[in-house]
Amino acid sequence: MTRHFLFNTVILFLIPAVCPLWAENSYSAPDLSLFFDIHTVEENYEYRQRLKSLITAPKEEVLKAPSRIFTQGLTAQRVKFRVETRGNSFYLLFLNEKNRVFPIAGRGNYIIKRGLEMGEFKQIKIFYRNDPGSFIRIFPAGERSEMDVFLFGKSVYNKTILPLPLENFLTLSFSRVIALSGSVLKWPLLLMRGDRELDRRIEDIISLLRARLPFLEDTDDGAQDSEGSFVLIKNGVKQEDAVNGGFNCSGFTKWITDGFYYPLTGSYLDIERLKVKHLDFRGNRWSLPYEEERDPYFGLDWSRNLAVNLITAQSGAKEQQSPVDPESADLRRVDFFSYIEDVGYPVADLETLLFAAAFRNPGIVYLGSINSEYGKKPRLRQHFHIVVLLPYFTANGDFRIAVMERNSESSIASLIKRYPADFIHLVRLDARGVFQPPPEGVVE
Repeated sequence: MTRHFLFNTVILFLIPAVCPLWAENSYSAPDLSLFFDIHTVEENYEYRQRLKSLITAPKEEVLKAPSRIFTQGLTAQRVKFRVETRGNSFYLLFLNEKNRVFPIAGRGNYIIKRGLEMGEFKQIKIFYRNDPGSFIRIFPAGERSEMDVFLFGKSVYNKTILPLPLENFLTLSFSRVIALSGSVLKWPLLLMRGDRELDRRIEDIISLLRARLPFLEDTDDGAQDSEGSFVLIKNGVKQEDAVNGGFNCSGFTKWITDGFYYPLTGSYLDIERLKVKHLDFRGNRWSLPYEEERDPYFGLDWSRNLAVNLITAQSGAKEQQSPVDPESADLRRVDFFSYIEDVGYPVADLETLLFAAAFRNPGIVYLGSINSEYGKKPRLRQHFHIVVLLPYFTANGDFRIAVMERNSESSIASLIKRYPADFIHLVRLDARGVFQPPPEGVVE
């Protein structure tokens, strides 16, 4: 059978920088008056002020109120109002229009909750991103209010004090909520919409990978060596088909990293350098006797070695002249999270984690080594699978993550479903420069 492949070379120009993309910056409260000129959340306070008498009316009157759509005069934003009853509460929904529909989980949408028996105000829920898990809840607290903040389903702030009673927030603008809490909450992080230049580059890389995936073959222990031949990782022996062989998860992550490495060096990464064990940096006295038998930290060593070899190539240095700390590309500092040494972070928190990481690390591709405790005699932490994560923001500021693993594309939801209690250790790849993954081969 004759197979013909279209090989695209993506030349993505270098973005000048005097420091790595992941250089860590300190945080200080921003000048919010300037911040709102750049980052905005759709407002519907004009309509809420117009309906103030209905919002605060006796429950019998509110429950009879019909649904309606109002076009605001200040912003021309269309807002839909409706009332829903659920359990022992009823809800007043103010939903902003998006693409001719009125989704519940949309930026700037308000849901006011009242008790069905007494009609009292219980809470106000406000979505600040186009995501069902990204919202704030404001609760009554006497003459003041308390606010909880969720980011992609994870609680990131609890019981933040607001200096006004809950009733004031029924008709206040969302920008006022931000101003009242700006000294405590990192609103620039919560509302960020990315860097269009860097995000467009990640989107281009994803598009190229998607075009190549259908032509990749799957082979246990498979990878390409420094010359591009398909070999077995364990011993370097050529695969049965050394021209059109395949990859396992480790070989696949190498193939993607080679896309950044080859344009800089003219060769592919050397497998033996990627198998180097960093015994001084990870492991313990219980795992050391099982390094050969179980190789518990293979995924961690492999992903770190991919990253540091790319760092060396990007710096223009030679390996023997300036060795790079094997932990230098680790993702260790992320708002709202604590790094666990050589373990990383919960897989279940990946979406929130990568979003928060983008605040300090824009335009980064991540290699993730999934790990968990494994076995019985003894029970050791095992790094058993490697994935590639490509987070980015769309043109309208919505956050997305492309997940590539073992020659296919999956999703964050799939990872969480398969590894709900496991952890993932992340290392960073600087995605600037030329990206050209190796050709898969052509059979004439």
